[in-house]
Amino acid sequence: MNIQVVINQMIILFLVIIIGYIANKVGILDKSQNQKLSSLVLNITCPALILASVSDIESGDFKIVVQIFIISIIIYLVLPFMGILFAKILKVPEEDRNLYKFMTIFSNIGFMGYPVIQSIFGTQALFFASICNMVFNIFCYSYGIYLISGDDKLSFDFKQLINPGIIFSIIAIIIYLTKWKMPQIIGETSNLIGSITTPLAMMLIGSSLADIPPKEVINDIRLYPYTIIKQIIMPILFWWVLKFIVVDKVVLGVLVVLVAMPVGSSTVMFCNQYEGNVDLASKSIFITTLASVFTIPILVYLLFT
Repeated sequence: MNIQVVINQMIILFLVIIIGYIANKVGILDKSQNQKLSSLVLNITCPALILASVSDIESGDFKIVVQIFIISIIIYLVLPFMGILFAKILKVPEEDRNLYKFMTIFSNIGFMGYPVIQSIFGTQALFFASICNMVFNIFCYSYGIYLISGDDKLSFDFKQLINPGIIFSIIAIIIYLTKWKMPQIIGETSNLIGSITTPLAMMLIGSSLADIPPKEVINDIRLYPYTIIKQIIMPILFWWVLKFIVVDKVVLGVLVVLVAMPVGSSTVMFCNQYEGNVDLASKSIFITTLASVFTIPILVYLLFT
């Protein structure tokens, strides 16, 4: 893999984030518009991008789908224990330990993961990412809610899984396995709509970061070592194990890079809904998102060159 290509792609994404940041500061974007555009990305452009990822696939391997699904489940079963370990190492206060676990487990797979995966590995790699994202949603809307809400009982709401992202992921799996040739007009429409996902998602991230006061972020020293552990050391550990299991280098790259994603935007949404530490969640998103511009090229260089 050409590391210069990865660095260039991350610089491009970073520049788009800055444009979104500036757009917020000059009044072109605001919190209300961010919410509407987020809904557009999650419900329309991302599903279209997932569908486009299988529009040109000529052959499907059932074993790959099963392998990614099983490995994704294992990853999300291991991550909670890593969250506990990181919280102890960093001496996180008891009241914030569940939030640190959540931040460690549930990274920004959708908004940041899809654009980065597409930039590094190409559009077809998004199909592999969408399988991992299905497992992410199952754990996020069960164990994730349990962590942030502080409920004594683990619950699960199947209604949360009925969304366009999951539906189109299932459709993509069916197309992939049946080797169905998608009509050209549908494929091109999906590509056209899906193509706006990356710039729109990156600008939304920049606009969202603009709402977080930088001075407040700098003061939280604990988040700096946490970012290094989460976005460099943890993915390397997963890579060291997965390289003995996963033969396909693209699949391996997708799984490792998704683990290395910054803290997900769902962290703030869940904290708002269940009265969690919104300030800490916002700071973690700010620091880990900006750091990812540097940590992802470093990670790809260390592991895949």
